[in-house]
Amino acid sequence: MEGLKLSVTGDFGSCLEPKSTFTSSSFVWEKKSFKKSSNVPSMTIDQLRFSELQLHGRDREQRMLLDFLRENYPMDDKSRREKHKHSHAKQVVLVSGVSGVGKTRLIQDILTQPVEVEMCGVFAIGKYDLQQQTAEPYLGIVSACQEMLQKMVDYDGTNSFASPETLDGIRADLLNDLGQNGLSLLVRILPMVSKILGASEELTVNLESSTETDGILEQLASNEGKMNEAKAKLHFAFRVFFRTFCKHLPLVVLALDDLQWADTASIELLSDLLADRAIQNLMLIFLYRSDESDFATLIAKISEELRDKESKQMVKLLKIDVGRLFEIDVNSIILDLLSMDSSTATLDLAALCCRRTGGNVFFLLAFLRMLKYNGYLEYNFGLLKWTWDLEKIESETVATTNVVELTKLKMSSFSKDYQTLLALSSCLGHSFEKKDLDIVSCGKYSTDDFLAVAQEEGMLELLAGRISMRYRWTHDSIQEAAASLIPTNESLKFKYDVGKLLLSGIEEKDTGRYLFVILGLLNPFALTADNLPQDERLQLASLNYLASTQSSKLSSISSTSNFVKSGIAFLPEGHWQSHPELSLGLFTIATEVEAAQMHEQAMNWYASKVMQQDHLTILDKLRVYRAQIQYWGMKNDDKSVELCLAALDQLGCRFPRSSLLQTISLIFSLMKYKHQLKKRTIQEISNLPIVTSPEIREMGSMLNELSLHAYGTGETTLSGLCTMKQLSITLEKGINGSSYYGFVTLAPFFMVAFDDLKATSQIAKYADAMRVREHGTLSTAGFNMVQGCFNLPWAHTWSHSLSVLREGYKNGMREGQLRNGLYCIVASLWTCFIAQVHLPTLKSDIEVYMRQTIELDTGLPLNNAILLKRSVEMLLDDSEQTEGRQSLLDEARSLIGDDKFNSAMANVFQGQIYYATGEHQKGTNLAIKTGILLKKLLSASANMPSIFHQSFFLYVSAQDTKSWRTRRRFQSLAKKRHDILRKWAKDGCPNVVHYVAILDSELAILNGSDKKVVEDLYQKAIVLSARGGMILDAAVANERLGRFFEGLGDTIEAGRRFEQAIQYYEDYGLTSRAMYLQKQYRDHISSWSLR
Repeated sequence: MEGLKLSVTGDFGSCLEPKSTFTSSSFVWEKKSFKKSSNVPSMTIDQLRFSELQLHGRDREQRMLLDFLRENYPMDDKSRREKHKHSHAKQVVLVSGVSGVGKTRLIQDILTQPVEVEMCGVFAIGKYDLQQQTAEPYLGIVSACQEMLQKMVDYDGTNSFASPETLDGIRADLLNDLGQNGLSLLVRILPMVSKILGASEELTVNLESSTETDGILEQLASNEGKMNEAKAKLHFAFRVFFRTFCKHLPLVVLALDDLQWADTASIELLSDLLADRAIQNLMLIFLYRSDESDFATLIAKISEELRDKESKQMVKLLKIDVGRLFEIDVNSIILDLLSMDSSTATLDLAALCCRRTGGNVFFLLAFLRMLKYNGYLEYNFGLLKWTWDLEKIESETVATTNVVELTKLKMSSFSKDYQTLLALSSCLGHSFEKKDLDIVSCGKYSTDDFLAVAQEEGMLELLAGRISMRYRWTHDSIQEAAASLIPTNESLKFKYDVGKLLLSGIEEKDTGRYLFVILGLLNPFALTADNLPQDERLQLASLNYLASTQSSKLSSISSTSNFVKSGIAFLPEGHWQSHPELSLGLFTIATEVEAAQMHEQAMNWYASKVMQQDHLTILDKLRVYRAQIQYWGMKNDDKSVELCLAALDQLGCRFPRSSLLQTISLIFSLMKYKHQLKKRTIQEISNLPIVTSPEIREMGSMLNELSLHAYGTGETTLSGLCTMKQLSITLEKGINGSSYYGFVTLAPFFMVAFDDLKATSQIAKYADAMRVREHGTLSTAGFNMVQGCFNLPWAHTWSHSLSVLREGYKNGMREGQLRNGLYCIVASLWTCFIAQVHLPTLKSDIEVYMRQTIELDTGLPLNNAILLKRSVEMLLDDSEQTEGRQSLLDEARSLIGDDKFNSAMANVFQGQIYYATGEHQKGTNLAIKTGILLKKLLSASANMPSIFHQSFFLYVSAQDTKSWRTRRRFQSLAKKRHDILRKWAKDGCPNVVHYVAILDSELAILNGSDKKVVEDLYQKAIVLSARGGMILDAAVANERLGRFFEGLGDTIEAGRRFEQAIQYYEDYGLTSRAMYLQKQYRDHISSWSLR
């Protein structure tokens, strides 16, 4: 993108003229001239030894930090592994204190040695900047990660944390877990990752190309425009980054300075990192100013969340309040600076300095510099010692806590040129490269001399280990003082001119890297200027558009919102006609960002402006449609379906509107394609041509969205019709990029319509072949979700489905398919429930992922997760009393309303609760009331336990009833369900074989079979259940067999079976049922033990 074509002279002298000298009743800095120095000069006897100053007065804080570090991160590997085996909590240190009290120096001095030398870990600090708070997202986290990566790149063999073996492991895991797209995203925000990867030539080219700034048309085409999904994708990349480095390094300590200035996106990411149990060996240190009242709310919110996580044992928290220094500490600092040994000689000076500075270490050092420069404190070569005039200092200085003012007074002693360079440097952020200062100073000033002096004076420091010369302010108060050299009434214009110079001076390929800084300088003035030339306003609109696209990819909603609103404000009148592409880009992103913030009115306003433009095609408007669809989809509202239908109508794809016609059309299509697909081989399907038409590809994509939203709102017939349309388009036109998803969702409809496992399995194979044809080995979260929930369980064990669903969650987070990713993880959780995973472990997993679903308010997955959580909590209730306990269904009614799928799932969960707690009569009532749920659940794997539980309850109740008619009725209903399971088992479904064995046993009891037959059948059921990991079924089977033996009077064999049942219940985590059996059948168990 071309830079602004502006005439910029860079003459800032007149702007700073009023500030060339400063005076104060308290202090006067003498005017001094400074000569060029190639580097910071070596210390001499008459210099204060600031660079060699040790840490003083922080013994208490040092003990607290080191004790906390070593308690949670033992030195030896064995102790560390043992500790992490029992705790996944992260360690968090909160360090508070007023500005200048020495928080950063405290952390650096205390932790660098033990972390990097003793523990072979890595320690890095990132800093937030008030000037960039709303512009540059993740600034502190990014700068900390970049510093960590820089240390690894600069590895010289002295530390093991960056050994070749470690780097090889990191590369392999990053490539495996993130893939090309994820790595491209990571490199975009953390460029140093590319140095770590040491990637192949092909990968390097791909990664480097991903960091370049695209043009407007390319950005319009490539940006997916889903803010929440972009956020999930980026957060997943960061989580993988930290998981990987924390896996291969003994310890990673990241300190984030000035957290009170952190952006919202950073706080959300930190919360995600703390919640990720897979990240170990990570300590986070948050440093913040306790005297920044404007940001007190943010700090209070962070502290509250940390306390909540601490109560849940997700974090271990240490709080350190860094206070002022006392006279004895000030005296130690003065002795250190003056290289003196006598502790009493400087006591009076220390007492005065302590009074003047309030014990603030940064102000103390500035105060001592001032004393030295003004001759109050000097080295006497005749006496060979330091001398000072205490009375003169007492009379000519007064107490002040304004560090900025004192530093500004010091700066006033510099030449006018140096003051100008200080002001220019302050505009470049908390750190900057020398070449940036050269650009904005226009070659009029000697930047080499200035930077050497600024280093010597302790204002700037050169960052080590970098090819480019990058400098950092030693304290934000110094940067603030430098910025205050600019007159307040000219500050915005001054920064605007600096921004123009920087923009015109950088290379075009670097525009993206500097964009946030440049707009932070340009926007404040430009938005208030009335007479800004039209070409400048237009260029600013383009720059803000580019910034909004970059910021949206980094998932910073607040920054994106600021940039896009600024961009729209710079558009000229009649912009839809004169600059349609730029206008479309800005209004599209504005719609997306308002949708992501759930601002309905603003979203509709921006969307309406796009929809009113008749010259735009449907392809131009699709991103706006999708933003609105996503908004209403999050609310599970029918409007998401209406918008999908409207978009498809403009794409030339129409549906019958009446439910009757939809049903007829679906039935006809199912019958038609059942016969057609029988004639097709997998090879024929996979060899269909690839569609290149954008209209057809977008139609396929929108059909998939409609299918998902229609299903979520209970319109299953319409959802089925979408699948039929997708099938029709694919067979007629070819594979369109979404075809495989249409085929994979076709399988469940075939299962419901024809109860044909073989056809279902065959269609799933068609889908997989198409996926491989167009996307290679990659799969999407949506594909994994349908396969894992609806297709695979009919032909594979639960463990295989769980693997696919968990991979789907990873794909969803990695690729930004947020909703489908959460479907996958929630489906994996209820699959774990069905597969009878250890209850406490399942409860812990649910709590981890519940947070994401709650934060993102994802409707259907969220409701499902809540129901599952309550089900597990009910089973883990230690109370033996079940009478009067509220049922899950009672709670579900108020939660899910007309949500048909979750209503059916609530019945499945409730059935398993009754099954586990032995409430057979309630289970029978539920079975009769709800009936077979196959149509409501489609072919979801939850059908298997649901039908089994119903048949089981009915068989047990048939045994217990004394009514002949009731017995026949229950037996008939049970047998119908029993036969369904038998057919599925015969067709090759591995997950129902043990169900059939249990039901065969119950039917044998009902039919009055002899003891040997029943025992053999139940023994077979127990073996099959245990072998498949179905612990609860093994427990229930043993309990039922024990009751059978009890009825025959065989108390010894009954006791053996009850004891085995108790062991299985305990293994499952159902202690209440184990306690009940232990109490109820104590005598039987004793008889078995004493046999």
